[in-house]
Amino acid sequence: MAFSIDTMADWTVKGEGAFSCPEYVDAKRSNSAKLYSSISWVQGFITGVNYQRSLSKDSNSAIAQDLAPTSMVLWIDDYCRENLVDDLADAAAALVKGLIEKE
Repeated sequence: MAFSIDTMADWTVKGEGAFSCPEYVDAKRSNSAKLYSSISWVQGFITGVNYQRSLSKDSNSAIAQDLAPTSMVLWIDDYCRENLVDDLADAAAALVKGLIEKE
């Protein structure tokens, strides 16, 4: 299942996914609780994608199975530093898109 973020329909974002990229970068810089809740949100987002893909493909989906949390934090940080107008949900969607393309 490949998709382009540019052509995706709108979707509702709940919780920490609505944090702006600058908020995420600040949370990482200060190592605040918001960083940990943000990373948990991204992990939940990936879990939700895996669940949905397993239903639609009627087979296993293991996106990011081998992605260490520290690697995910660095990837999201890099994305957010380069895309300051985006939010955490955009970063998570871009991460998932990249992981799917590597399958």
